[in-house]
Amino acid sequence: MNYDYPQSDLSRGVLSGLFAGIASAVLNLIFMIIYRYSTNFSDFNGIDITVIVFGSLILSLACGIVFYFFVHYMNKGITFYRILVLFVTLCIICLGIMIRSSVIGPVPFEFRVLVIGTQTIIGLIAAFLIPYLFRHDSLIS
Repeated sequence: MNYDYPQSDLSRGVLSGLFAGIASAVLNLIFMIIYRYSTNFSDFNGIDITVIVFGSLILSLACGIVFYFFVHYMNKGITFYRILVLFVTLCIICLGIMIRSSVIGPVPFEFRVLVIGTQTIIGLIAAFLIPYLFRHDSLIS
């Protein structure tokens, strides 16, 4: 049986997002462990392993699908996609910190660093690794 088939743009976008999600989950876990160990910050467990893994995967998978639509239906879609991802990353960082401070109260500096670090990793990987993997589909197929 021959299982070779040409990758469609949508499947390449989904696979790129999935691979980027796995990479960002691993990098976020490493960042979180090193940061928590070096600062002894264990007061807030809202950012734990489950949130990091599933959040990274779901966000990156969504970015892969959005990337497909930008590339497939827009002229200069990669540029607009990168601008949108960086803008949404900044919004997630700001809204995440503001919502937490309005619900619970003052936000510890260590929590801010964790949110900014994890979301920056996801945003940069989504902005640059997904387009790279999309163009080099031999890495994901």
